Amino acid sequence: MDRSPCAPPTAAIEREIAALFEREAGGIRRYARGLGMDEGTADDALQEAFFRLFLCRTAGQEIRSPKAWLFRVVHNYAIDQSRAGFRSVALDSLAHMPGPAHPAEGNLHISDFMQGLPQIGLSAREMECVRLRTEDLSYEEIAGVLGLQIGTVGALLARAHGKVRKAMAGRERQSLSFAPTLAGEKRYAS
Repeated sequence: MDRSPCAPPTAAIEREIAALFEREAGGIRRYARGLGMDEGTADDALQEAFFRLFLCRTAGQEIRSPKAWLFRVVHNYAIDQSRAGFRSVALDSLAHMPGPAHPAEGNLHISDFMQGLPQIGLSAREMECVRLRTEDLSYEEIAGVLGLQIGTVGALLARAHGKVRKAMAGRERQSLSFAPTLAGEKRYAS
């Protein structure tokens, strides 16, 4: 393959991509699973994203934000799979996928949170923004992945945050609707 005269040596690119894979693969795989891919398809998407990154880098292309770029490739891969007849699966196994940035016990909490979001009534774009934000992407990176303006990302996340806050406040009111009495009986709280 012809490389541009400014292209970094292949060995340096391989080390760069290996380090990036070590740091980001878990989060990107979780994102792919959150898009409804089964384990095999998520692994294919992950492999495709890193392969494309390698090809671009060896061709001398500079990628300003590789992490966001990889998420964008996986996002587009999911769209392509959907157009080809790919069917979604439930978000059943996100919790067992620890990554370096998220220890296993933290993933259980994030997974529970993410699985509860559809009941809150978030739009598809709000869900995508929240998924990417839980993977520590900045607003600018989320905008790049989803092809949105940064202000739109901020508005979608603010709207999602408001819906989550409202839902949590409703649950708190429900849990306070019964208060224990001194005899241990339940009665309605006043």
